[in-house]
Amino acid sequence: MLKRLLIENIAIIDRLDIEFDKGLSILTGETGAGKSIIIDSLSLLLGTKFKKEIIRTGCSKACVSAVFEIEKKSTLDALAQMGISVEDNFLIVAREVYSSGKNICRVNNQFVLLSTLREITKHIFEIHGQNETHLLNDKRIQLLYIDRFCGKELEELKGEYKDLYRDYQEKKKFYEQIITKEEERERQLDLLIYQINEIESIKPQIGEDKDLEKRKEIIQNSWKLKHNSEKMLDTINNTIIDSLEMCIRLANENSRFDKEFEAISERLNNVYYEIEDISFSISKKSQSYEVNKDEIEQIVDRLDKINRLKKKYGNTIEKILEYRKKLLEEREKIKNSSEQALELKEYLSKTKERLEEISKKMSHIRRRKSEEFEKKVLEILSQLEMKNVSFYVNFLEKDLYEEGIDEVEFLISTNVGQQPKPLSAIASGGELSRIMLAIKSIVAEKDDVELIIFDEIDSGLSGVVANSLAKLLKELSKKHQIICITHLPQVAAAADTHYYVYKEVKENSTISNVKRLEGNESLMEIARMFSGENVTESSLLHAKQLKSQFV
Repeated sequence: MLKRLLIENIAIIDRLDIEFDKGLSILTGETGAGKSIIIDSLSLLLGTKFKKEIIRTGCSKACVSAVFEIEKKSTLDALAQMGISVEDNFLIVAREVYSSGKNICRVNNQFVLLSTLREITKHIFEIHGQNETHLLNDKRIQLLYIDRFCGKELEELKGEYKDLYRDYQEKKKFYEQIITKEEERERQLDLLIYQINEIESIKPQIGEDKDLEKRKEIIQNSWKLKHNSEKMLDTINNTIIDSLEMCIRLANENSRFDKEFEAISERLNNVYYEIEDISFSISKKSQSYEVNKDEIEQIVDRLDKINRLKKKYGNTIEKILEYRKKLLEEREKIKNSSEQALELKEYLSKTKERLEEISKKMSHIRRRKSEEFEKKVLEILSQLEMKNVSFYVNFLEKDLYEEGIDEVEFLISTNVGQQPKPLSAIASGGELSRIMLAIKSIVAEKDDVELIIFDEIDSGLSGVVANSLAKLLKELSKKHQIICITHLPQVAAAADTHYYVYKEVKENSTISNVKRLEGNESLMEIARMFSGENVTESSLLHAKQLKSQFV
């Protein structure tokens, strides 16, 4: 329950510090006194958007803070799941809004995101205003009320369905993107395969082009190389070797008389063997210079193929092979995406089957519970002086969507013999208000929220209906803390706690204030609501009679 509310610098509110109690709290006061500003301030704690115009003139920021005592275990469990620690069951939430557009949110003095604040407070309280009555014509809102009435029986199934449906939609979108690009991928794959085959059919090796160029140059100059080689051989064989043999023979003769020539002779022999080895090498090279027309054609052809690859895929063999590696990786990606498409198709098929299965279970629960919902709505409408009403929840089946397969529409007949039609076609403003109140009170029985706030949803009601509404709110306040803004004295009379909202001028500035009315003060205010500023004995007596119903 809400224990304390502090509002600073919002509209005509300078500073309000209000303490609340259990049961039914009623706010009354003249139009424009600031009653709805209090509710608007509370709505900021629900994470609603704000306009900087709400900040009091001359101020740069506004602040709303509230102290809640959490009594319901389900609420404590929900907060615990969000990682919110609640000490002694007290929760303090606050939001500061700045003219610059900045927000600062706190929960138990810890900074939190606005989205986190919104997620927390939705488990604690909710606000129903007269503007919301018109939303009742929206089929999506009507389905939401049915689902809330179904309660926990539907909650888990719906949670599983929504998670699965969200994943299904994401995967489906991705699958459609893959399929849309199928033709493009096929063309790309064909090109990749062609390029890979072109490189792999030639199989260039690193350094091969340089070796081929050298061999080509040798073959092109083979005549000259062979001629020079043969000339060297002729010189070695006919001149150098003969001369060496003579030098060796002479050195051997000298060595008989001078032993130092033995070393010279040995060195000459070494030169002789080295020259012979050189001669052998030159002879071998000379034989390799035999012109082979086929070889030169093969070299030219091979170089031509490699050069063509260089023009397409890189100016070196290293770059060609690097490009081939990238082509292979890209080919694998495309192949994998095709496999992924098949996997996604299978996943989507199985997931759709599961979604259909869950949605049918959800639909069964909704249809079964809607019968109970119809009866309860009619019971309360009867209490609210709509006795000849027929009310139905009509189900239409749709293709799978985020809420399952159900679309619902509330149908009503307000007169005997009249064909039931959609609310928007039949119900008047006052009738819509009563239908909304009936639905809210029924759904509230299923809700775990601690506090329900009603902002002038009794608009258009009076007399006997107003008295019935007061009893309805009083009954509801046994299970929830209720705060209600009203202009009806019948509703005000049901209050456990009565607050009077008024405005006054201080230091040339209009400010809103709140007074907690006790005993005769509350009676006087209820009497004033009957007769205006001049309270009469008759209106005072009437106020006492109304109050006595709720003692």
